[in-house]
Amino acid sequence: MSVQKIPNIWPRFGVLALCFSVLAACAPTEEINALKQRTLDNLVFVEGGTFMMGDVGYVDENGQKQIFGPDADAFPVHQVTLSNYSILKYEVTFSEYDLFADVTGREKPMQRFRKEVYTGREYPVKGVTWNESRAYCQWLGEQIGYPMDLPTEAQWEYAARSRGKAVAYATDNGEFEPGRNIRDAKQIWHPMPVGSWPPNPLGIHDMTGNVDEWTVDYWRAYRPGAVTDPRNDEYEKFKSDQKVTRGSGIIGGRGQITLYVRAVRDQDNTGSGIGIRCVANHPEPITTLRETP
Repeated sequence: MSVQKIPNIWPRFGVLALCFSVLAACAPTEEINALKQRTLDNLVFVEGGTFMMGDVGYVDENGQKQIFGPDADAFPVHQVTLSNYSILKYEVTFSEYDLFADVTGREKPMQRFRKEVYTGREYPVKGVTWNESRAYCQWLGEQIGYPMDLPTEAQWEYAARSRGKAVAYATDNGEFEPGRNIRDAKQIWHPMPVGSWPPNPLGIHDMTGNVDEWTVDYWRAYRPGAVTDPRNDEYEKFKSDQKVTRGSGIIGGRGQITLYVRAVRDQDNTGSGIGIRCVANHPEPITTLRETP
């Protein structure tokens, strides 16, 4: 009786598995390379300088000094000097954060809500804690070879005000013009894809009226006096889990969304209104990749 030899198919499965493995490895590499280039293209250099931080107000047509908004936390106005840095012209998108999540094994945020509301991937990512947001910025810095982080409050405000100009909104002209340079009443409940409106004079988009944005700082009341490169990110110093977001993502009255509004958030907050923007703490414009030490 002859015995039929059964072919060994396992090597074929091994080859297939290897092929799929190679493809899976190549895809993230290509996406990461694209992200690196996009990051270089989107970093706006901000020349440091001295400005008055807080609601500096304006002089009305009658020559009377007025404030831009009712937020008491925007006072006292105080002098701040900042070193040079660069900031992303757009908020971090779902697609960018998803890549980070894939590479590092993290959970992708707001999956169910995204299927129902956000059908595109270029909406600003939301629903990410302060720690995970900071981890993204630091990871992004590792990819391009420069130190990156969440912005300090001072860095955020200085950039939003186009190096400290006395304006109420981070729009192209500093004015509030719903439907032209900011969301209107029909778009109130959800953010728009990044870059939907004209940038401010520095070339930065959406720092007013899209999503709130995490800063690196713990909450602390403003104090009088001049400071240089203020940074309130030491837990042992402030003994607080409260962080500050800026940007006033939900459209309200004009006074409620000025760029001087400071919101207090628990650092574990995954609320749907908080997004991410990163800074690169490097004194020169960043135009080329650098090897990570």
